[in-house]
Amino acid sequence: MPAMSVSEALFMLLETPSRPLHLGALALFEPPPDATDAHARRMVEALLTHGEVAEVLRRRPSRPAHGLGYPSWSRVRKVDLAYHVRHAAVPGSGSRTDLLSLVSQIHSIPLDPTRPMWEVHVIEGLDDGRTALFTKIHLSLADGPAGLRLLHRAMATDPETRNCPAPWSPAVAAPPAHRRTPTALLRAGLRAGTDLLTMVPALAEFVADGLRERQLTLPLQSPPTLFNLDSGRARTVAARSWPTERLHRLAAAAHTPLDAVVLTMCAGALREYLLDRYALPEAPVTALLPVPLDLGRAAVGPRGHEPGTGATVIELATDEADPAARLARITAALTGTDRVVAALNHTQFLLLSAVRLSPWLLEPARRFTDRVPPPSNVLISYLPGPPRPRYYNGARLTNLYPVPVLLPGQGLSITVTTGNGHLDLGIVADRHAVPHVEQLPHLLEKSLAALEHTLGTAPGTDPT
Repeated sequence: MPAMSVSEALFMLLETPSRPLHLGALALFEPPPDATDAHARRMVEALLTHGEVAEVLRRRPSRPAHGLGYPSWSRVRKVDLAYHVRHAAVPGSGSRTDLLSLVSQIHSIPLDPTRPMWEVHVIEGLDDGRTALFTKIHLSLADGPAGLRLLHRAMATDPETRNCPAPWSPAVAAPPAHRRTPTALLRAGLRAGTDLLTMVPALAEFVADGLRERQLTLPLQSPPTLFNLDSGRARTVAARSWPTERLHRLAAAAHTPLDAVVLTMCAGALREYLLDRYALPEAPVTALLPVPLDLGRAAVGPRGHEPGTGATVIELATDEADPAARLARITAALTGTDRVVAALNHTQFLLLSAVRLSPWLLEPARRFTDRVPPPSNVLISYLPGPPRPRYYNGARLTNLYPVPVLLPGQGLSITVTTGNGHLDLGIVADRHAVPHVEQLPHLLEKSLAALEHTLGTAPGTDPT
């Protein structure tokens, strides 16, 4: 099997027993009308019939016998699906709280590196009769969008469709068809060198303008917060949904994009969470945002995280008490991001993103001194959901909550996806560094309601 790519090797090397680097997704399905009480068991049985596994999901990490050298992949000839596919039941009364508690426990357990690093958990016993499907996959095998695509491609748009493929089936998890030849890679390298030279004046002008207008957050400007403590592998998962209509009304009333509304909603919740613990820093909390290179301001919707995506860090204006003023500042910060996306080409922006992410190389130093600021305080990202209803063997997908990874030195991560007229938001936190994160969904609703009240879009009011 081939050697790992640089990013794959980095994710494997950064993982420790106390810092697992896997991500997940929690899908909730409403059984079809003709389903029996054994719907979850039937789902497990159906999944186990798909014995063919895509090559990328047959991989397990391998190191040289002496323990040194560059890591590579080993191919598992026969994948033990009985190990990778689990059947569980929600404890207690089967409430949403019970489900998230179980998912938190599952998400806290590192994946076994002696096997392909992915799992599928079918969960029954929910008090509303739905069936849950929780998937885990290591970051070296798939990022957030790729992980969700495995689920999307396994599902059908027709509720009558049966015999849907498993997420690990070759037809679902096939790699991209195109391959880059050595000549193409050489040309790309030469272009990157040229772009690096032409990047300097554009970046200099951007940095000067951004600092002057307070629209640019440079690396190592983030304040220390509770969200940057790293105490262990225990995780807490929280989730909630909102009708997208509420957020679209706010965006229209404020003449701002939807992503600014979502970020302002998150900022208000984080501000109150820190205030309740007397831990709100004077400087604004910052967020690392994935930024797709093909989105302009005309696109209404949060930024995606697709291949070729760059990254930026923005201030969340948590030092601002007024929700409308906070929204204005976040909108201005996103406008600044749009300016740099427009000013730089694809390669140049990826290089700028690398500069912004480079402070993570200093993360080990932060364990010995508090003089190294965190690269950012939280990770907030958006993963586009299916535009139309999805079904798995007749079971309707009602919600799909991303369960993100925690990067080194970050104790809180928030990911949003949309579909079927609602926004699904998933939160993962270090259980000990960021306690009682179950309160954040309530604080998010409170922040959204405050923004609606300020802008006059709350029920019974007319937008101003």
